[in-house]
Amino acid sequence: MSQAIDTVRLVCKRGLVLAPVAALLLSVAALLLGNGLLGTLLIVRAGQEGFSSGAISAMMTFYFAGFTVGAFVLPRIIVSVGHVRTFAGFAAIASMTTLLHVTFIEPIAWMPLRMVTGLAYAGMILATESWLNAHAVPSTRGQLLSIFGVVSMGSWATGQALLNIAAPASVTLFLVVSLLISAAVVPITLLPSHPPAEVEQEPVALKDVVLVSPLAAVGVFLTGLAIGGFWGMGPNFAQRIGLDVGGISAFMAAVLGGTLALQWPLGWLSDRVSRNLAIACAALASAAAAIGVALAAGAPLPLLLTAGALFGGFGIPIYSLCLAAANDDLPAGRRLGTARGLLLLNGVGTAAGPLIGGAAMNIVGPGGLFLCASVLLAILGVMALARGQPKRPLKTKATRCPSTPMITGSLDTMIRIQEESQRARY
Repeated sequence: MSQAIDTVRLVCKRGLVLAPVAALLLSVAALLLGNGLLGTLLIVRAGQEGFSSGAISAMMTFYFAGFTVGAFVLPRIIVSVGHVRTFAGFAAIASMTTLLHVTFIEPIAWMPLRMVTGLAYAGMILATESWLNAHAVPSTRGQLLSIFGVVSMGSWATGQALLNIAAPASVTLFLVVSLLISAAVVPITLLPSHPPAEVEQEPVALKDVVLVSPLAAVGVFLTGLAIGGFWGMGPNFAQRIGLDVGGISAFMAAVLGGTLALQWPLGWLSDRVSRNLAIACAALASAAAAIGVALAAGAPLPLLLTAGALFGGFGIPIYSLCLAAANDDLPAGRRLGTARGLLLLNGVGTAAGPLIGGAAMNIVGPGGLFLCASVLLAILGVMALARGQPKRPLKTKATRCPSTPMITGSLDTMIRIQEESQRARY
């Protein structure tokens, strides 16, 4: 009994200190409000400026390329200079690049600016996520990461609504993004910095990642192609089918809202049935919804929003399902290397997605973006069904916390070190 009381006291003392957690989440909310608004704003503004679909898709590809590179090289910077300085430095870079977009309104200038922006956001996201994980203890980590996922998706969705507060052709919305990024620095700089320790990591070759879990490897790549195409060209699709600014923001918010609603239930399902079956169901459902989006291009807006919500709700969480499937029977020492390999495959797919989606739109019209996504997701669904696996015992259930490519595997090692130091201290 005394041990249980001590555990409760430990959790209350170390895991659920409300002030720093609230401040972290507030920083994340402001950061992703700005990023959600900027991503859609640039595509809408590019369309108004007469940028070609190829230029717009390439511009979005540069962003994802920068984010993917950042996810691999920036953890060393965090360990070297600390979480607060990392976040503040990259926030300054992101704020500057945001304003530079309205200084140089040319595709050739926006492409490198998007790459730098992706790199900067990767640095800020890695700093906040690793800090949150270091703050948590095992008894509260699932709760905190679940809240983090809800705040992240909610902020992205809300960021779409901010597109309506001013005309995309003006400088106002770019200033709003810059202000939001600057505001995100304020809460996180008020917290003490406790950077996790750097540890030796077992390297895992990319071919080994594919051999260990072929479905997960193919799944994160195909999902990156399909969902990356949406991230990069979704607003352009909405613009080309005749939606106004309000309609574009509503469509993007609907996709993110569907993700927010279905991410947790899909994780719950994957803990109780075969991971492969859960992946297959999610992929096929998202593929069907993608066809619905393409067909609803000329339908009433509510029907389009419903199809978009189902597409995102079933499609975006597939990455986390694949990551869980790859890690079910993996030795602890290889989880970091495997997670980074999956992140690389997903990043390559996400970077290529806007190019492929843009090409499909040029060939068959705006609906080609989602028809292409449907084909990719259907291929994944069939593969998952073909690789049947028995239901796992309930004792092997994984943590059901929302996971996206932004929550990288490098955090696993950081969490483990923090837990060991906590056990030694108490």
